[in-house]
Amino acid sequence: MILHISNLPLGADPEAADLHALVQARVGIAPSRCTLLRKSLDARARPPVWRASLRVEIPGDTVPDAPGVRAWSDRDEVRHVGVVAATPRTWDRRVIVVGAGPAGLFCALRLAEAGAPVVLIERGGPVEDRIPAVNGFWRGKPLDGENNIVFGEGGAGTFSDGKIYTRRRDGELGWVFHRLVGAGADPGILQESWAHLGTDKVRAILPELRRQLIAAGVEVRFHTRVAAFLVENGACTGVQVVTPTGDTEVLLGGPVVVATGHSARDTMQALLDAGAAAEQRPIAIGARIEHPQGIIDAARYPTGRGELPPASYRLAYTPVDKSAAYTFCMCPGGMVVPAQESAGLVVVNGMSFAARRAMWANSALIVQVPIEAYSPYARHPGDPLAGIHYQEAIERKAYEATGSYEAPAQRVSGFLAGQISASLPRVSYPMGVVSVDLATILPEPVVLGMRDAIRMFNREIPGFAGDDGVLIAPETRTTAPLRFLRGEDLQSVSVRGLYPCGEGAGFAGGIISAALDGFHVAEAVRVRS
Repeated sequence: MILHISNLPLGADPEAADLHALVQARVGIAPSRCTLLRKSLDARARPPVWRASLRVEIPGDTVPDAPGVRAWSDRDEVRHVGVVAATPRTWDRRVIVVGAGPAGLFCALRLAEAGAPVVLIERGGPVEDRIPAVNGFWRGKPLDGENNIVFGEGGAGTFSDGKIYTRRRDGELGWVFHRLVGAGADPGILQESWAHLGTDKVRAILPELRRQLIAAGVEVRFHTRVAAFLVENGACTGVQVVTPTGDTEVLLGGPVVVATGHSARDTMQALLDAGAAAEQRPIAIGARIEHPQGIIDAARYPTGRGELPPASYRLAYTPVDKSAAYTFCMCPGGMVVPAQESAGLVVVNGMSFAARRAMWANSALIVQVPIEAYSPYARHPGDPLAGIHYQEAIERKAYEATGSYEAPAQRVSGFLAGQISASLPRVSYPMGVVSVDLATILPEPVVLGMRDAIRMFNREIPGFAGDDGVLIAPETRTTAPLRFLRGEDLQSVSVRGLYPCGEGAGFAGGIISAALDGFHVAEAVRVRS
């Protein structure tokens, strides 16, 4: 008999748990085989405990009457296997994929599995080039507008916590996760519900993914920027690029998949110039809130952290008459980092390494912004880029407030009181911070929403609103403020053969959702080509 067992407590150390003994205690029968499917830390329990779901084989053909125990089903069998690779076939045209972030990488990989000739174009460099470029900027060198924390192999996710949170590992998601493991990710990501890679592990995975792409026949072109999309008779027929030497070159082919991320603002304009239809989309903005990790640990682990991982949180405040506020992309044991691609702007994001050993915890604290807020920044009625101009105005104001790439910052207590902080504690931000009243940078509805949320969140995490907390601003790039319109076949509704894809196109919000959209677009291309 094969069983599915859920919610099985593993104790404080899942690696030391005796699965056979725990299962026997639950069902009263010694299992012949136990396979761990999923594990997650239940921080609500006192003390916190790891819980698991398992596939269990026992003798006999009767399902034991025990909590969380049921017969293994056909659906279970499907859920825990990945998608079979596409059957290769002959293609008569090469596919052009623009952008080597998660959406573009996994789209190109899926197409290559189907035998498609693919050229993958990335304006930034390979990860080996990106790391010194980013570190150099943090140490005072000029910002490289083409090779930075958001442009280059792996996209913005290369310098992040590498979150791959999802409760599922089946179907297309199974395909993504198994490809990550095949490129060197810890196999534990297949079981852990709140899995993350860490920026150091992402940087190690990317060269192996690249090697696999090249081995599958994909032509990878770095330091190559798409300047225009070529359209004839309503169909995209290729791209015009600027090569690493600065020359202009035309690459013919199609379909063209555009997976350039939420910060490729010039590419968005190029898509609009080519006739791709788009619409405004609401976003959420705010700041990074940073605390000593010990404050979060004390709130989540009142009996002591011990060998448990650094504590995290996900908080939301949804008042009836105001915009919702919530935390996003929480980085336990992480740091706040610069995330701009253009000179004269300040943008922040969060990042952590796999071990999450830094002394700080940070998260985006953001408030929903309706598209009506973009109106003063629209350059014509219905301007799809109005939200981009809205973001940029805030980012430029932040730069002007400090006069440099130092970030505006304020103690949380001072932010609540409307007072400039006389001093700031040590923070993780590598380029330094300047004490600023954030109400002079962020829009008033955002400031009011953040204040209300902080007071509410302090009830759950004592010290959240205290003097040791710091707000570092602005966090404006949580997602793209526009969406390029697609039909049911995932093509642009106005340009045939053009496939807007991933976060920059308005169809994703993180590493896994972007990779999954890349998979879906590849499947759409495979079916129609």
